[in-house]
Amino acid sequence: MTAPPPAEEVVRICQELIRFDTSNFGDNEGPGERAAAEYTAALLDEAGLSPEVFESSPGRASVVARLEGEDPSAGALVVHGHLDVVPAQRQDWSVDPFAAEEKDGLIWGRGAVDMKDMDAMILSVVRHLARTGTRPKRDLVVAFFADEEAGGRYGAQWAVDNRPELFDGATEAISEVGGFSS
Repeated sequence: MTAPPPAEEVVRICQELIRFDTSNFGDNEGPGERAAAEYTAALLDEAGLSPEVFESSPGRASVVARLEGEDPSAGALVVHGHLDVVPAQRQDWSVDPFAAEEKDGLIWGRGAVDMKDMDAMILSVVRHLARTGTRPKRDLVVAFFADEEAGGRYGAQWAVDNRPELFDGATEAISEVGGFSS
């Protein structure tokens, strides 16, 4: 069976991510990101990568995997997203914010723009690269963090402080707001 190209699976992945209520209330309460992180890790694993899921606090889970590049001397690129979303009050929505309905040619739901859409794009492209054996010039470190919506304390900050080896050799990072050099 041939794996679908990224454009054919990105909508499904986005909808499935939206269906996980990962509301972040800013006080370390709420559903957390664990279920979405496990789903994300399973997609990466299915494509042949070795993702790592880790928690900074119960339920506050992040995922990191590395796709080896052709040139080990080239600095790795971190491509990252976040799995949490700001809370959604059902009464404020014309659709269920966690149903991921397709309406008027668009996917509607909490996270459809920030940032489960980009998470789905990252996942579909990285899965395609891994499944086809396509190696980028440099390593790609893909990360899907908890807690971006409330400052990153339980996500990116925790990962860098406690698991810096996951980012060994990384010289740049890119996400929803563009790229940064470190």
